[in-house]
Amino acid sequence: MVLQKIAKLLSQTIGLDPDIASPNQIARSAETRRVRCKLPDLESYWAKLQTSATELEELIEILIVPETWFFRDGKPFDYLKTYITSEWRPSLNRNILQVLSVPSSTGEEPYSIAIALLEAGLHPKQFQIDAIDISHRSLAKARQGVYTKNSFRGEDWKPRSHYFQQTEQGYELSESIRKLVNFQQGNVMRALALTQKQYDIIFCRNLLIYLKSEVCEQVLAALDRLLIPGGLLFVGASETGKIVAEPYKSIRQPFTFAYRKQEGAGEAGGARGARGAGGAGGAGGAGGAGGASSIGDFEPKPETRNPTPSLNLQAVRQLADEGRLVEAMTLCQSYLSDHPTSADAYVLLGELYQANQQNRQAEQCFQRAIYLDPNSYPALVHLALLKENQGDPVGANLIQQRISALGSRFQNRRLEGET
Repeated sequence: MVLQKIAKLLSQTIGLDPDIASPNQIARSAETRRVRCKLPDLESYWAKLQTSATELEELIEILIVPETWFFRDGKPFDYLKTYITSEWRPSLNRNILQVLSVPSSTGEEPYSIAIALLEAGLHPKQFQIDAIDISHRSLAKARQGVYTKNSFRGEDWKPRSHYFQQTEQGYELSESIRKLVNFQQGNVMRALALTQKQYDIIFCRNLLIYLKSEVCEQVLAALDRLLIPGGLLFVGASETGKIVAEPYKSIRQPFTFAYRKQEGAGEAGGARGARGAGGAGGAGGAGGAGGASSIGDFEPKPETRNPTPSLNLQAVRQLADEGRLVEAMTLCQSYLSDHPTSADAYVLLGELYQANQQNRQAEQCFQRAIYLDPNSYPALVHLALLKENQGDPVGANLIQQRISALGSRFQNRRLEGET
């Protein structure tokens, strides 16, 4: 089938996971371009795709739908400001804070980072922000810096008038803020491989969930090479399972999803994922735009199959890392039949269901984990996010209060132990 061939080509060129990409979205995008190219049928369009890198780029452009807004999710930027005011200090070797935003989409995320750093008290000369995206059109909009109300979703952003001027076209970001972000167009893998720069902070949110497991591993390995020991890596809520425990340690702040790279950590395998899938939707990035690689730059590794794993959670994670979700779920269920009180196993099974877009089953697993372990932080966080995505802000807020209370209780215990 022609659409399957097109989906496979997209998988090879931008690393898009064919199990995550929406067939309807690919079909609509291909049909739109076929009409634009004045070709009689999809077979003719498929022939053109194989011979025209320009047309393939055009297809990718309309397939990638930017989904982003200023200060998206809020909490990561709150923590960023807290980190700057309470922890980060310039040194003789690193007197300028280096930040990477990838993918950058239409600019809302890197500009939010810039504004957060300014509000934390940094002078513009004290930080540099690099932002990378595959889409020429998204970057053109980012550099222009004019946004509609859709870019200011969520809670009312009070300081908007301080940074934007309302025009007939929309809200124009001040030039002083636009100058703070260095936008670059390109394939994520090539761009990361070519740079020798080291970063204190990396935002890579909502890209990994759309990538094939092998591409995801390569992206994470590249990010790990660029992130200094002690640096912070921000990922999306559905991507936390892709970050291994060592050498990355969660900062354990509600709805923040940031990890600190431990001091002394080497480059090899630092951030490589433990699970290979998650989330749903079309090609996207930190805000919905950006692929893993540009035209002709990625050649997938040969798929390997491991022998039947032993009955343990690490084996479940290994299967998930290979994208074998159904097998991983089956093994995890078998594990639970022998270990029915394992809260960790229920959390893992819930993550697998969530990655397979079975949210009702995922919710039941997270609830079971909390029943077995009322202090299960990952289960509480996942459940709160599910409530939020299901349009239940009251339920999500109640769980978030529980998470905050849990963090305060742990902090008090630690202080009591020190005195």
